[in-house]
Amino acid sequence: MPRHADAAILAHMTPDAHAERPLARDDVVFRQLDQEWVVFDPSADRLHALNLTAALVWTHCTGEFSVGEIAAEVGAAFNPPVPGENALADVEAVIARFRKEGLLA
Repeated sequence: MPRHADAAILAHMTPDAHAERPLARDDVVFRQLDQEWVVFDPSADRLHALNLTAALVWTHCTGEFSVGEIAAEVGAAFNPPVPGENALADVEAVIARFRKEGLLA
């Protein structure tokens, strides 16, 4: 269930965007290598390096979280926390990139 601060984020999202619950493909492998995070797409034989924000987004692409909920969780992971509405554009961009690269189901 979204936190109170997320209500403002969700109110400004379209119903389709609000309902979207990104789901990573089963066969894509996520790993941390030293201080970097990567995902490997075996079907394209391609390795993608992720920054911290993208790695946090990836860990929430389970089909359980809406885009707004992911933004709130990602924002809360930073110190000091980034308000969900500020994290939303970054999260949407990361999810769009994952989608473009074919990493989501």
